[in-house]
Amino acid sequence: MSEDTYGCCLYTPDLLPQVLDVMSFLWEETPQARLEYFRWKYTDNPNVERPLGIVALWKGRVVGFRGYFATRFEIPDKTNNLVVLVAGDTCVHSDHRHKGLSVLMGNLAMDTFSGTYRVFLNMTATAPSLPGYLKLGFQPLAKKAYISHASALGMFSYFLTYKKRPSMEKGRVVLGSFDPLIISDRPKPEEMEVLCARQASQNNRIRLAKNSAYFQWRFKNPIKKYLFYYYRKKTEITGYLAMGLSPNFRRGYILDYADANGESVEYIIRYMIQHKHFDILSIYDFCLDDRFRKKLGALGFKISSLVRSLERKKTGELPMLIRPVRKNFDENDWMIEGLDIRKIENWQITEICSDAV
Repeated sequence: MSEDTYGCCLYTPDLLPQVLDVMSFLWEETPQARLEYFRWKYTDNPNVERPLGIVALWKGRVVGFRGYFATRFEIPDKTNNLVVLVAGDTCVHSDHRHKGLSVLMGNLAMDTFSGTYRVFLNMTATAPSLPGYLKLGFQPLAKKAYISHASALGMFSYFLTYKKRPSMEKGRVVLGSFDPLIISDRPKPEEMEVLCARQASQNNRIRLAKNSAYFQWRFKNPIKKYLFYYYRKKTEITGYLAMGLSPNFRRGYILDYADANGESVEYIIRYMIQHKHFDILSIYDFCLDDRFRKKLGALGFKISSLVRSLERKKTGELPMLIRPVRKNFDENDWMIEGLDIRKIENWQITEICSDAV
């Protein structure tokens, strides 16, 4: 690589200060917050031994970064160690855009990671980045659309205060014990692991591998806020909802859940609605089983709503994307344990799988 040409290399820790400078174009947080976020997301990730990323270079300086958020999935009775690389956090310095650096970094990632990993997943493609992913061979897996519960007044209140950044204490959700519920801003990793293990599995689907170590790390994201609802029957927790919060704390996103008796999660959602914890309550529409979808419908959740219309107008309906890691893949590379990874019905994905929450 000459001084006047672009090149790429694997991320190494000595490049971190330069990478953080470039990421300031994507991450709006303070320099210290960006450092803490990078460390949580890539350095402390329990699914890899080192941060996985590619940097673009010009005259020996970092001008681009593409990070890969390693997430472990499992297939019941077949494998519990399918580490999927969730592609996100792609950023190029403003002086070096429109040079094909995103594709250049993506190609090196395929060359570098194909010996260890099999699947790339993207849940955060934007309208500008989508053509680049398609050029790299990614294929749409499912549309990212929410099914939501909201009244007209609730939507008005949410959008009216969208840009406000109140403290957690000023939110309308009170933490504490409200028999049979516990509402907390902290996860219960051990109890959540036991509950996930007890929940009846949807056989032959690729699902997130969840244990206490995963929960302990996952919800330490330093730039996000979470709420946890636990349903307790006597002394035993039989269901939970992990909630992501909008910046104004008036919209709640159901990121993950588990239910050992088929009743706990419905009770929690009904409680949130009755007590008006959020102006808008949303969950991704894909991968909902028919029984849960019917329950949500009975509680007033709708796929065709003003919320979806506004989101479609703002961002369009962007897809999740998937691709084998191997650069020159063939039909066999789309198959894992006999499952075609291009079909959403072969996955069990909740929003917590995304690198953006």
